[in-house]
Parts: sequence; structure tokens; C-alpha cells
Amino acid sequence: YLEKYLERPIRFVDDVIGPEARRQIKELRDGEILLLENVRMLSEEVIERVPEAQTETFLVRKLAPLGDYFVFDGFAVAHRSQPSVVGFPLVMPSCMGPVFERELRALSAVFEKRGRGVTLVAGGAKIPDTLKAMEQLLKNGFVEKVAVGGLVGFVFAVAKYGVVNTPLKQEVEKGGYLPYIERARQILNKYGSQIQTPIDFAVNQNGRIDVDVYSLTQAPLDIGRSTVLLFKEVLEQSEIVIFSGPMGYIEDDRFAVGTVELLRSAANKRLIIGGGHTILAAEKAGVIGRAYHVSTGGRAFIQTIGGEEMPAVKVLLTSAKKFWT
Repeated sequence: YLEKYLERPIRFVDDVIGPEARRQIKELRDGEILLLENVRMLSEEVIERVPEAQTETFLVRKLAPLGDYFVFDGFAVAHRSQPSVVGFPLVMPSCMGPVFERELRALSAVFEKRGRGVTLVAGGAKIPDTLKAMEQLLKNGFVEKVAVGGLVGFVFAVAKYGVVNTPLKQEVEKGGYLPYIERARQILNKYGSQIQTPIDFAVNQNGRIDVDVYSLTQAPLDIGRSTVLLFKEVLEQSEIVIFSGPMGYIEDDRFAVGTVELLRSAANKRLIIGGGHTILAAEKAGVIGRAYHVSTGGRAFIQTIGGEEMPAVKVLLTSAKKFWT
């Protein structure tokens, strides 16, 4: 695959830091490319620690002396403080790659607008990260409106409508997210006029049927038709739409309707997409080529738009001061 697009041969070694990998790195000539085995095969790679501690890992100690520069292009893992992310920049000249740079430039458009005409469509199941990002975006005035669906929408619907002993609350409880209902309620109390929650859901009763929030007798699989229309009205008044997470169970086309229809509506605006499931839905909707930006990150995308400082960015800035000034 890489050889096809780079139009040059690529050598692969089934090793990361062992003698064979190091030998082949040392033998590289100008213009040659060597692909190492996945660094996550190393047990130390999955342990998150402060950058200074990661410089002492075998990965960094074995490979850093063999290179001149470290180029980090993994935006999707930029939120992780792991050896391959934060270890190298402290011991050698480092910079971000073109994919990482495009991500930050595209997402900076959100902050430049200072909230005017910016809408966040928040779905999926990353409850803690999404709530944190929502709260930060609203608090800092970076978004004007928020529309919630997916499991995020379940949490807010329970918080807003007070539905108890229902399939909606049971689904929230099943995921272990009951503690976040109170936080969602606090966000609604503070920013309720800016947040649109689902007013109906779609369930499977020998096919797709829309049911209002108070009449649910089984687990919802998508937002309902009335909610889709409500959310579309919000999108029509937007200039920039950040779409993070699906509205329902997109693996089943019957319950991908809410996500697909909203993506098609959002594609008429400056659409920024984040997360693997959202990208899959955008492909189903046929709008992937119309998006202003398609992010490679899931959690990294959510945390970036929420204004959190990514460990990778922080350590690259430190590296620049140390090696480039």
C-alpha cells in the first residue's frame, strides 16, 4: 500500500528495538525507507507517564541515537503520554508532520470564529470526554449551539426530562454513565438555551418506529424524525458544524438515518468531522468529499476542540525551545 503511493520500495523488519531493527536502521542510505513493527507490541508503549520518564524507556534509549530528527504525525494518539508520542522530542530535534499540522490548522477555524455560527453535533458513547468538551466550548464561547444524540443524547434526555425506570435510563446505567446525569443536568441549567436534546427516538418494532421520550418501552437505536427536523433547523442557521459521534446505531442502515440525514444537511456548511464511526457514517451519507475537514482523531479530536492541551503538542513546543532556538 505504502509502496504504491510513494512509488518506491519499502523494507519491513519484524522488530522494533532489537538487534535486527537497529542493524537495518544503521544500514539505511539516503532515500531509503524502513518500516518497523508496530510499537504497541512493546509493553512499555501502553504505559502513560510524564514525558521525562518516557525518555528512559527502551524504545527511546535504543532508537533516538540512530536518528537525526523525530517527526510526529499521529494526531489520533496525541492525547496519550506514551513513549512513542512524548519520549523522543525531549532528547532530539522534533517537529509535527503534515497530517498533524492540517488537523490543528483546520480545528483552529473553530476558535477563530469565537462561537458565531458554530454548532457542535455531539453523539457517540465517549460520555466523559464529550461532556468536558461541550462544557469548555460553551464556557469559552467557541460554539453557539449544541445538538446531542447517541448515548450522549440519552444522558441529556434523562437529565432534562427526568425519565426514570425506562429503557433510556437503563441504557445509560448499562454503560456505567449514571453519575454523568447530574453533570449533564448542571450543564443544561447553565447553558440550556444553547443545547438541543432529542424529543423522540427510533426503536425496532418489526422495523423502525419513532417514539416520544416518555413512551419508550425498549432501547432506542437512533434519534427520531421530529428530532432530526429540530436539529436540521439548528444546522441551517450555522456556518461551521463540528460533527463528533453518531446519533444512533449506524451499523444498521435503518438506524443510521438520523446521522446520515444530519450529515447531509451539515455538508452544506463548513463541516468538520471527527471520529471513526462518524467518518463511516459520512461515507454512507456520501458527503466525505464535501467536508471541510475529516479528522483522524476520536478522543484526540474531542479533547482538542474542548481546548485541552495535548501531551504531544506540549512536548513538541518544549522540544522546539530546546533544539530549534
